[in-house]
Amino acid sequence: MSLAEVSEEKKVQLLLNDPAALANHSVQAWQHLPRAQVDAIQLAALKQRFAALRDRVPVLKKLADAEDLTRIDKLDDVVPLLFEHTVFKSYPPSLLDKKSFGQINRWLGKLVTPEMAERLASADVGGCQGLDDWFAAMDRAVPEMRISHTSGTSGTVSFLPNSVREWEKAASIRKLFVWRQEGADMPDPNLHTVYPYFHKGYLSHVRANEFMIRALLPGERNFHAAYPETLSSDMLHLGARIRAAHAKGTLDRLEISPELLQKKKAFDKLQAEMPQHLAAFFDEAASRLRGKRVYIGATWNLLHGMARAGLERGLQGMFHPDSFITTTGGAKGVVQPDGWREDVMRFTGVDRLNETYAMSELVSGSNPRCEHGNFHFTHTVIPFVLDPETSKPLPREGRVTGRAAFYDLGADIHWGGFITGDEVTVEWDQPCACGRPSRYVTGGVQRYSEKNGGDDKITCAATENSHREAMDFLNTIEQ
Repeated sequence: MSLAEVSEEKKVQLLLNDPAALANHSVQAWQHLPRAQVDAIQLAALKQRFAALRDRVPVLKKLADAEDLTRIDKLDDVVPLLFEHTVFKSYPPSLLDKKSFGQINRWLGKLVTPEMAERLASADVGGCQGLDDWFAAMDRAVPEMRISHTSGTSGTVSFLPNSVREWEKAASIRKLFVWRQEGADMPDPNLHTVYPYFHKGYLSHVRANEFMIRALLPGERNFHAAYPETLSSDMLHLGARIRAAHAKGTLDRLEISPELLQKKKAFDKLQAEMPQHLAAFFDEAASRLRGKRVYIGATWNLLHGMARAGLERGLQGMFHPDSFITTTGGAKGVVQPDGWREDVMRFTGVDRLNETYAMSELVSGSNPRCEHGNFHFTHTVIPFVLDPETSKPLPREGRVTGRAAFYDLGADIHWGGFITGDEVTVEWDQPCACGRPSRYVTGGVQRYSEKNGGDDKITCAATENSHREAMDFLNTIEQ
């Protein structure tokens, strides 16, 4: 059945629950869905999400009650209910130091639906000695959920409560671009994934591997990681705390438990063995994967590190030219070296590097960059541009610069609306020269914290009292 024959209600359900099917699993159809049609089904989908979650996600209900919001009539109506992205790390940091994972679960329970909150509350986490133990325990206790975390560059990690279905929907969209077959529904037995990092872990972009393997590959044997171990979240968190304390001049006051110090010794040993793992990784790539079509999705620094190490070994044009290499745009304050893209393309053998504007909080929102340098919004994401001082919505017309905010329609067990720390310029009206009808970010993406010398106080668009009451409610954790 063609999309023209599908009812509007059915299109809304597909966008919410099976977005790839909205385009009949065709990347061409996905990229060229008519703008007016996308606008209409996004608004209808947002209304449904709000109606379904308004009274079921506790912190959302608290904020919506305070704002007296009971329905959504137009897109901008939802702006007062967009959370600051820092909401996902607003728990008292002392809870981690005290290994109070039961209280973290109760805090997290206020951000998700009642069913998930009940599962979180009943999980046995009493014996968890750190983040690695806790994540593993949560996977066992709540198999319908895959909690992940951010890198925690500020010293505090964000915990992101995504359902398995949310991860699967995101992977199904990525599959459209990687397979490039109209209506393809079976994995390519010859496709491999090369991943220049740890095989497993709970960091968001590592966590995604589980779902990319299922969606893209015929099996685990076609997934090749540089390091076969599991990345320790405890060590990532410790490293972030050390960097944050160093920046604040409080390193001498940082307390590290004996258990964590012992774990650090094991991690240091693993790091010392990394050159051998890397050598084996390149040996395998050179002998088994040369000339094969591969999918590689990683942050730009991991891609460049892999490329440099390979080029130093004299390896060039490693994979089939039609391989799909993708990375996220932005560098989190790190200056990207000149020529890094060219290094990656020279090593891998592709003539195009696929870049996206993405973030951990936006599981289904990987916004691809076209050949004209613009980031096109994916249909599962509703973008907003806000006044950087007040977070009030700016007009959805013309070319507008301000603070990026999003509603993730893929989110089904938590509220998908949040405000970022990014300054963007969005073109609402003028079609892109690439021919895609979607709206897009033109030019680069800059963090307000970089622009303002390290400071960026995000203001919620809700009234100050409403927002403060909602955050106080979220962070009042019963013993």
